[in-house]
Amino acid sequence: MPDMEENHQNPRKHRVIHWNPEDEDAAERARSSKRKLIAVGVSAAVFVVLLVSVIALWENPDEDAKALTDRLGLTDETVPEVTFQQAFASRSKADLELETSNSGLEKIRQMRVNHPVLTTKLVAVEREFLQGEDLMKRKAFDRAFETFKGVNVQIEDFSNLVEAKLATQEMYDNFLTRVDELKPSKHLNQEAYDDAFDAASAGKQFLTEGSFTASKTKLTEATDKLQALADSISNYIRENAALGHRYIAQGQGAKAIEAFTNLLSIDPQNENAILQIERAKTADDVFNLVKKGEVQERSEAFEEALVAYQQAFRKDQKSAKAQNGVSRVRRKIENRDFSKYLTIAQNAEQSYRYDEAIENFQLALAIFPDRKELADSIVRARKDKRQSDITTLVTRAYALESENRDWEGARVIYQQLIDMEPSLQEAKDGLLRTGKVIRSILRYEKYLEIAAIEAKRLQYQLARQSWDQAMRSKPDYLELTDEAKRLQQHLITQSRPVQVLFISDMATWVSVQGPTAKKPTKLKESTMNLLPGDYRIIGRKKGYEDIQYRLQVRGGVAQSPLKVICDEKL
Repeated sequence: MPDMEENHQNPRKHRVIHWNPEDEDAAERARSSKRKLIAVGVSAAVFVVLLVSVIALWENPDEDAKALTDRLGLTDETVPEVTFQQAFASRSKADLELETSNSGLEKIRQMRVNHPVLTTKLVAVEREFLQGEDLMKRKAFDRAFETFKGVNVQIEDFSNLVEAKLATQEMYDNFLTRVDELKPSKHLNQEAYDDAFDAASAGKQFLTEGSFTASKTKLTEATDKLQALADSISNYIRENAALGHRYIAQGQGAKAIEAFTNLLSIDPQNENAILQIERAKTADDVFNLVKKGEVQERSEAFEEALVAYQQAFRKDQKSAKAQNGVSRVRRKIENRDFSKYLTIAQNAEQSYRYDEAIENFQLALAIFPDRKELADSIVRARKDKRQSDITTLVTRAYALESENRDWEGARVIYQQLIDMEPSLQEAKDGLLRTGKVIRSILRYEKYLEIAAIEAKRLQYQLARQSWDQAMRSKPDYLELTDEAKRLQQHLITQSRPVQVLFISDMATWVSVQGPTAKKPTKLKESTMNLLPGDYRIIGRKKGYEDIQYRLQVRGGVAQSPLKVICDEKL
């Protein structure tokens, strides 16, 4: 075994051995010989064609052969009993075997024969081949044929030996590589390890001696023994891995670390073992959290159980119990909430609380999005809600009109109804009705505002006209505000004529311009009834400058006499 370990440490390099690679002259002779053989082959083919032609043309080949014998002076005792056709056939068969031998010989010369047995066999094949060539030269074609036939058998045997030698050598090399990998763990099955080395040593010896079949048998035995060691290693790794996983599941972190550490002593690169050691560090906490979650789950405290499972999963994301606990409790919470939402929705729908029903149907559907019946329930509830909303809105709008006189509010509701149901006649009629009333109120308020402005400007006639228009626009139910009543009373007062005394000299033409106009007239004293308002009094007399007065007449206010006399000459 020491020689194998030494050889394994310094592995022998394989190289391809060519036949006489440094003898250029010999190589050239070989190539020339090959070319000659090709030429011989071509000549033989031509000869065959000619021979066939001659045979075809001969009418009596036996008589011609006898005549040829007589001319040469030969007798039957000196000429062998061989016909021309037989000689040609022997030559052809020998040529074919020669060609096959030559081709096979070229192939085996390229094979790696770095072994004494193979070298000896190759030399023997070469020698037999040369003997065959010599027989060909001496026209001993039958013997040459048999010789080349034997050469071809030897070539095939040689090829098989080379393949066996290479396969056996590869088996030995693989054994050395594999034994290096398993050597650190040989204590797990020392007997198999020793047996493997013994068998490999025998196989190496047979390989050296050239007994390749025996070598292969022993190396196969060594490989099997080595596999037994590998199986022991695999079993050791598997057992410790299973033990470590069991301890993690039981919350015994220290024991789990010990098991995986044993595994790493055999397989230091085992990534799973390294990962499991990290898991084992939190195994105790994870185990306790999972147990806590299970207790809370059994008592249907699902939210608390979910928290416990989630904490365990955060500590160990490889924990199947924690992960399954999270999934299982979430499903239970979903089922519980689904049942709750569905019950609330169904009760609300029966009580015509459609908004509440729709909301809870949607919550239930969010939990199980594939439940088509929930989507149908939402559609149905929305349809019922829409019809209920229409009825409610119509009733509310009527109430705003008839009870509260809230035309704006009613109009907003009617517009909502039109948006919901464009063909709803109640909404259309309500829009027309409320619009008409709202426009009347707007006109009333506008004319009332104008009347107040005109009254402030002392344009009482215009103010009275605006007031009358406001009263024509005012809905019957609408009562006057205190401010409107005061404006009404003020306009009534300012619509009554006020007596004004005019004094003149009977020579001055007096004219009155204003709400109550008076044509120019001469007077001594005259009382005129003038409606309240602003007036311009004009006095004219020939040869005298005109005079003008502004006069404000107010209802309920006594007017002082007004003297109108032109007394300044031009």
